[in-house]
Amino acid sequence: MARPKKQGIDYFPLDVDFFSNVKIRKIARACGSQSTSILICLLCNIYKDNGYYILWDEDLPFVIADSVGVSEGAVKEVILKAIQVGFFDKDIYEKYKVLTSYGIQSRFKSAVYKREEIEYIVEYLVSDIQNSISDGKNQVSDTESTQS
Repeated sequence: MARPKKQGIDYFPLDVDFFSNVKIRKIARACGSQSTSILICLLCNIYKDNGYYILWDEDLPFVIADSVGVSEGAVKEVILKAIQVGFFDKDIYEKYKVLTSYGIQSRFKSAVYKREEIEYIVEYLVSDIQNSISDGKNQVSDTESTQS
């Protein structure tokens, strides 16, 4: 029996200047010190499941709040501020209700470069990443394409 193919990753690098990053500092100033725990928990869920994005749905604030020990309102506030300051890509969020960014996608791409196959949803890719995924080993899933 073949082992199921994994999409997410078990480990992601966290920059040593994470807490001094201007975007993180703006979020922490506006939403409080628990916001960094919320962001790190969000990143863990993004990388663990799909690898480079997470869908925004009504359960996401509960899942993050329950993990971190804060209110769902605090999670929603942090996410909205993170979109506002550019931590998450605003255009992709507004079009598809997906949380992702150039940094998340480039870290994911670096982490999986040796994998045989990774499926990407082209609509969720930030334009710079979308242009760089031309490796024949990795598939880009385009729901509008009629070819397989």
